[in-house]
Amino acid sequence: MQFRSKAYLQMNVATFLWGLTAILGKAISIGEFSLVWYRVFFVSISMLFIPKIFLSIKKLNRRKIFILSGIGILLSVHWVLWYASIKYANASVAVSCIASVSLFVAISEPFINKTSFDKSNIILGLMVIPGIILINQSLDLPNYKFGFFLGILAALLAAFYAIFNKKYTQDIEPNAITFIQMLSGFIFLSFCLPFYFKLSSENFHLPSSQDFILLLVLSVLCTAIPYNLYLRALKASDAFTTSLINNLEPIYGIILAIIFLKENKELNWQFYLGTAIILSAVFVHAFISNKKKIISS
Repeated sequence: MQFRSKAYLQMNVATFLWGLTAILGKAISIGEFSLVWYRVFFVSISMLFIPKIFLSIKKLNRRKIFILSGIGILLSVHWVLWYASIKYANASVAVSCIASVSLFVAISEPFINKTSFDKSNIILGLMVIPGIILINQSLDLPNYKFGFFLGILAALLAAFYAIFNKKYTQDIEPNAITFIQMLSGFIFLSFCLPFYFKLSSENFHLPSSQDFILLLVLSVLCTAIPYNLYLRALKASDAFTTSLINNLEPIYGIILAIIFLKENKELNWQFYLGTAIILSAVFVHAFISNKKKIISS
């Protein structure tokens, strides 16, 4: 019981730290592409100090490394879109979009894994639509609407990332997964740099001393550490509890945005009602899924 309580605490701490990433994304002055480029670079470098990490990577064949690299590239593109959502709109809008990840997973997974559709997933997916419409209507400025669109696209890619991670990484050591995905994201974004310079060279520059510190916090405190806590907590908690606690990330993110960024002054009741509808659908989906597992077992 004590071990499980410790696991719940670890998972909540990890989710809270993930909620901080939106605040840091808004506070860091450099553009979304360079922000992610620095983030995956710093995480990759920090993981080099993990003992025996290369031994776990050597155990993998080329096919697994190729798959992990592809998933890492998907993650890096998701991050670029998500931080672009924060830059164009704000942190609250971006995290409200992330609330739809669980439902995108529920709807997309049958297509990818070629399994049968669950009617309850479709119904809950339709429940999210009024929430999305309300949030969109609450955003008056064109850049906020564009940021919201980017956030929904980022949420869809996050769902694909979760599905592929679950499908292909079950038997691989977690640190090896993280390192390969971070490094592949860095290499991919580095190859994209010449194209980015042509489109928006003024947004890629060396970070200021303040940005540098915030990037280190983002990379170590809000990426490497929470991921480690999350993996440790998984050993002592079931999938239902894991998904339920993870769904708290948008709530943490919005609360932190209100406290530190005062974003409640920029948003109206339609935004918060729309977000509440999406979160309600997510939690209802979690409870229904858990109930079905109990009945089937």
